Amino acid sequence: MTAADGLTIAQLRRELAHLIALADTAERPKPDLINPPDHSMAGPEWRVAQGAPIGVRPPLWVVRSVDEPETRDGVYVAQPDPYVTYDWERQLEFVPMRPVDARRLAMALLAAADRADHLSRDVPRLEDRRPA
Repeated sequence: MTAADGLTIAQLRRELAHLIALADTAERPKPDLINPPDHSMAGPEWRVAQGAPIGVRPPLWVVRSVDEPETRDGVYVAQPDPYVTYDWERQLEFVPMRPVDARRLAMALLAAADRADHLSRDVPRLEDRRPA
């Protein structure tokens, strides 16, 4: 008996959709833009638009890795307030993080998203099922 035995077709389809979503997070994304040398935080920048509960434009998370020798050993993350309408790019406050902490945060977000997906779909994770 395999882990998939006893699952309905709908559960298998949801599990497949989840696995495809995981594949979308497996490859590191390319930066959305590279800030030029004259920028206050020159270097690669990743932008993640978040679904907003209110407002016209979605909140924008911004993650930067800067080229400046004094600060290039960190990762800089700006978390917007989705309830405030303002110019996301000009009024963001960046939190500096050590790379090890940024990786731990990224992995925790992936783990929590995985769990939330399974709980919301009421689909047992295949790796959690015990063979009979």
